[in-house]
Amino acid sequence: MANSKNLVSNGVRITGIGHYLPERIVTNDEIRPRLKYPEMHPAEKAVIGNIGVTERRRANEKETAQFMAAETSKMILKDAGKKPEDIDLFILANWTDRLYLPDLAPQASKLAGTSNSLAFDICTACTGFVHGVQMGSAFLSSGKYKNALVIGSERFSVRTRMNGYGEFTAGDAAAGVLLEYTGNKEFGIIDSFLKDDGDLANIIELGPGPNFYIKSYPELVTNAADLTLSAMDDLLKKNNVSLEEIDWVIPHPGTDVVVQDVLKRTKFPKEKILLNFERVGNTSAASIPIALSEYYYKGIVKKGDLILSPAVGAGFYWGGLLYRL
Repeated sequence: MANSKNLVSNGVRITGIGHYLPERIVTNDEIRPRLKYPEMHPAEKAVIGNIGVTERRRANEKETAQFMAAETSKMILKDAGKKPEDIDLFILANWTDRLYLPDLAPQASKLAGTSNSLAFDICTACTGFVHGVQMGSAFLSSGKYKNALVIGSERFSVRTRMNGYGEFTAGDAAAGVLLEYTGNKEFGIIDSFLKDDGDLANIIELGPGPNFYIKSYPELVTNAADLTLSAMDDLLKKNNVSLEEIDWVIPHPGTDVVVQDVLKRTKFPKEKILLNFERVGNTSAASIPIALSEYYYKGIVKKGDLILSPAVGAGFYWGGLLYRL
């Protein structure tokens, strides 16, 4: 088994981290009186499980996906010691507010003051952060760009039918990182991948247009848990890394039943798996970076730590990141 200290990155390192949580906290006690049906439908129960979330944030009219992304960027830039005009790329992962035109990223970039950056949207649902980091790394590795803001900003609540049990799981938030090409192969993105399977496209779906709600089917749970575990195993095996060498696993959570299935079946000790699902719910493309950011600012995750971040998302996508902070 190779020593993890000898792992070689692509020279692209995370040099800034940040997040934004909407001001309003919604508790379970606030949701329960609004429920249309007192008992969860068996199909919902199969996807949602025992809820597993005690509170989540709800964005107000001012807290658009663009606004939350811009606020996140300010925190990231402060951490990285950069000015807004230093930024080359602004990559925004979002599906909840997606329009045919225009992209949201240029608006978020304008709010952030990153006037010199090329800003664009990506949309691979809950794998958006993995996708964004992989894409940002590719841009930076080309030598044409020096750095990239990669931010997931989602208002999951607008894609969840209110007065239903899905409201318990959906959270609004933004979070992300600054990627910089440093050339230092000791720190940074060691490996990343994203795969898709069109045969699984219909296990999560959303109607066309701006006023449709997400619908998940029971098949989601098995596939989400299986592919989360598979992504972790694939990254470990490919890079010849043992469980003991990984400092932290920061996964996309999905729903409580997915979380519990992964926790039950993974070989990683529970104390190595960092989640904030109970307090923020599923924030889609923001889920991985918001957990990374919160634990980083608490001093639990530290520079130099080796981290594994798997994710699954509608489309259907799955993948993950192996990186040394």
